[in-house]
Amino acid sequence: MIPGEYKFELSVMPIVALVVFAFSLIFETNYAFAEPNFGAAGDWGCNSNTEDTVDNIRSHASPERVFALGDFSYTSTPTCWLDRIDSIKSRTRITIGNHEDDSSEGFSSYMSAFGLSSTYYAFTYGNVRVIVMDSDRNSYSKGSAQYNFVVSQLQAASQNSAIKWIIVYLHKQMYTSPNTCSSSSCSNTGSEATNLRNIYHSQFGKYGVDVVLYGHVHNYQRTYPIKYDSGSPSSPIVTSSASQDYFDPYGQIFALVGTGGVNIHGLSGKSSFVKYQQDDRFGALDINIENNGYKLAGRYYTNDGVKRDVFTITKTGPASYSYGPSLSLSGQ
Repeated sequence: MIPGEYKFELSVMPIVALVVFAFSLIFETNYAFAEPNFGAAGDWGCNSNTEDTVDNIRSHASPERVFALGDFSYTSTPTCWLDRIDSIKSRTRITIGNHEDDSSEGFSSYMSAFGLSSTYYAFTYGNVRVIVMDSDRNSYSKGSAQYNFVVSQLQAASQNSAIKWIIVYLHKQMYTSPNTCSSSSCSNTGSEATNLRNIYHSQFGKYGVDVVLYGHVHNYQRTYPIKYDSGSPSSPIVTSSASQDYFDPYGQIFALVGTGGVNIHGLSGKSSFVKYQQDDRFGALDINIENNGYKLAGRYYTNDGVKRDVFTITKTGPASYSYGPSLSLSGQ
């Protein structure tokens, strides 16, 4: 070893370390956070609209994970849909919808294609804990294996200081505006929507879930932050009437992103808890973690490239600094 190099390691490096440590004490700093990006859409089909949705998702920050919200090929096998999402398949994480929950609809092939042994599961990316539920294949009733799994995951995430955000997604909607879908399962007062919100929304509130995503109804809707109303479950309580920017609100934002490409269900009214909705274009939701991990931004882009909806949730946290060509600092 060259003596000069050894001396540098002993004398200069500790000084640098001390400077960094001093800044961290003065400014309560965090190192720059790897800020993930997610895409989300459901009800895809196998057509040119599907391909446009894939291009839409890819064009916005090249998401690390894509949340596929159920109802994919609408055929007996997943082949055509898998072909169309090939460029994002390795990043895609699915939830099973009502068009692939039976053996005759390719259920086992979907599970195999995405390496799944269970229809409900969870994963962490950055400071985000993502919980994937199954509204169509296995029981989600209170006391079921899935219910116990979801509640245990929520509890663990809420107690983990490394987790800043909790996102839940499933296929069937929990809340919706009136729409032209002919199935009772698309109704805001239908038994499935009623059961899902009665069982889970209060748990989402208890453990601090931030965003809930689903599809099934073929349009886009985004609620205000809302909390469960046990007295009138189909009419949740709006906790903030702000249009798009929310500061650690009590309640969850629910986004229905059923615009993957198969077709559109028209809207026949707008529920009071819904802030924005649209029913004439296909598109996808882009979710980005920003501000060194303390801000979640949702941006809904239709496949014509237009940003139609924006919402942000900001939480408090320490100041941050990052290294680049020069050292920059910011105080809280």
